[in-house]
Amino acid sequence: MKYGFLFGAGAEVGYGLPAGGKFALDIFRFDASDSKKAFKEMRDMVDPTTYYASKWLPNGYMEKNISSFGKTVFQNIIKDTVEHNRDNIIKRINQFDEIASKEIRSMLNDGIDMNAVLKGLLGKDVSNIRMGQTIKFIDELQQGNELFNSSYYSALLLVYKKKNILTREQRVELGKILLSILQLHIGALSESLTRKINDGLFAKKDDDIDFFDDIGEIIQLNYSSSGLTGMEYLLDKHEADTSSDGGKCLRLAQKIIESIYAVVLDYKSLIDANWHYLYSPSSDWAKFCKICIFLLTVRAYISEIAIDVHPESRRGYYHSLKEAADKGLFEIGAVATTNYNRFIEAILQTQVTFLNGSTETWYDPYLNRIGERDLIKTDENHILVPLMFTQSGTKPMTSIEMSIAYVSTYQEWRTADKIVVVGFGFGTDDEHINGIIRTLIDSDDKNIEIVTVESGKSANELAKDYALKLKTSKCDNISVIQVNDQGKDSTGKMWTEII
Repeated sequence: MKYGFLFGAGAEVGYGLPAGGKFALDIFRFDASDSKKAFKEMRDMVDPTTYYASKWLPNGYMEKNISSFGKTVFQNIIKDTVEHNRDNIIKRINQFDEIASKEIRSMLNDGIDMNAVLKGLLGKDVSNIRMGQTIKFIDELQQGNELFNSSYYSALLLVYKKKNILTREQRVELGKILLSILQLHIGALSESLTRKINDGLFAKKDDDIDFFDDIGEIIQLNYSSSGLTGMEYLLDKHEADTSSDGGKCLRLAQKIIESIYAVVLDYKSLIDANWHYLYSPSSDWAKFCKICIFLLTVRAYISEIAIDVHPESRRGYYHSLKEAADKGLFEIGAVATTNYNRFIEAILQTQVTFLNGSTETWYDPYLNRIGERDLIKTDENHILVPLMFTQSGTKPMTSIEMSIAYVSTYQEWRTADKIVVVGFGFGTDDEHINGIIRTLIDSDDKNIEIVTVESGKSANELAKDYALKLKTSKCDNISVIQVNDQGKDSTGKMWTEII
């Protein structure tokens, strides 16, 4: 049996690599100085006697200032996060106890029993603490009241309220964290409310009176007060000293706010809003520099953490797949990934198609060419950028190299006995890949097996959810395997044995 494989971000979490919002936070914390230096070196290598230098680049480009993204971009990121992830934010913060419990378990590894600490400070078990009768939102925002009914947010509020527990500095910092979480929650709740009002200002109206359509959005949300403080705090954060009980409480709050932002933060707007400046350096030099340096920084960050986590010494999906294939359980067909690290090739010892680019995939905006750096380099020495955000840049999708990669992957998957998808979420921004899988299901009647982490739903329920995401009615062609962090199902079978 020959299987095709698609790997998403979830397949690399086991190798110690961050995903989602944690990935974004770490990038903005990463030092961009080396990326600025690399960009300057590329600029200095450009042949100044060419049409490229005289027309594509601005006059005097060698002397122009070079800058990278600063904190001014954060408000746009928060705006996009609250606009597009409002339901997820509300759900996430309403599950405060679940988040806190996970972080408390992690602190036990450092010898800190936060339940005992909080009980000692507050005089009762955390499970017996609720502030829901004391604090409530107005009726219009009542969906968010679960936060005040959570034990751990209530406990941290009481710790803040009791002025003898924390030092002055600790109290100020804890207050900032609790307020930031509340602001993000209110921002998401208010966004839902303003959308509801702006989309339906009239209970009834005469459609023939056309100026009603010109009213537009009356209510606007102040995004600067809807989570920006929390993001700025996380980017400047330091770990609290846990030698005192007050420090332990502060450390718990730090871990919780990072966990919340790491799931809901949406940084795609930064790429979407700036990608097109890659094509207009002569008129938008500053913005051209910023997006180039940002992409170089992303590459540097991803490459560095891949080295730090030593994936070759860890156990993960790639290793278990290689072992299963070596045992002859099945043959590995075409392998594709939406991840950017190249160590998957070294582990599987096979060719891999990087559908969203990779750390070793480069892009020439001038020629709309994609490939390894040495292969697309010209005598003119164009300024190149790492290609790692294909879905945010539609033009690279039209390059012949990318077209060939996608068509070849599809054709090879068509000949496979089935397609196995590991750690991929079929999000709304993944339609360039979802379309391939949907075609394989609808037109080619292929079976798709999805390996995902355990959830509270049955495999059949999840299959229906994935069918909806893929916009296909052929739910019977989709099967789901739920596994733990060792890649085993509830019976102890490895996912490679099940497929």
